[in-house]
Amino acid sequence: MKNKKGFTLIELLCVIAILAVVTTIASASVINLSNSSKENLYCAKLEMIESAAKSYSVGYMYELNNSTNFYDGYKSLVITINDLVESGNLSPDKNDNVLNPMNNESINNMQIILYLKNNQVYVHIDDLDNVC
Repeated sequence: MKNKKGFTLIELLCVIAILAVVTTIASASVINLSNSSKENLYCAKLEMIESAAKSYSVGYMYELNNSTNFYDGYKSLVITINDLVESGNLSPDKNDNVLNPMNNESINNMQIILYLKNNQVYVHIDDLDNVC
């Protein structure tokens, strides 16, 4: 009687099928983890922008106090992220642009609202409320 060593075709196909299922599950998990980390990075960047906007407002308190614009009934100024970059309060990521880490597009034109409530400056960024 001949002693045959090796795997049958059925055994090989089963192993390949199991590897395909494991790879699919692992790649889906990695993609979800990547998207989650990009969203967390974006939220951290928005918080940094919020802090830079508060620093920016120190030099514009006169304009804020005398503003005729209102946000939620409080005197306000509308600025953009580009204003923060130009004033030196925020460092750009690349080529004078602040980038959204979720899609690598520039967010320089995103509007930020500075408003004065009870003699304290608050910052409103739409994405900070919507995304984070």
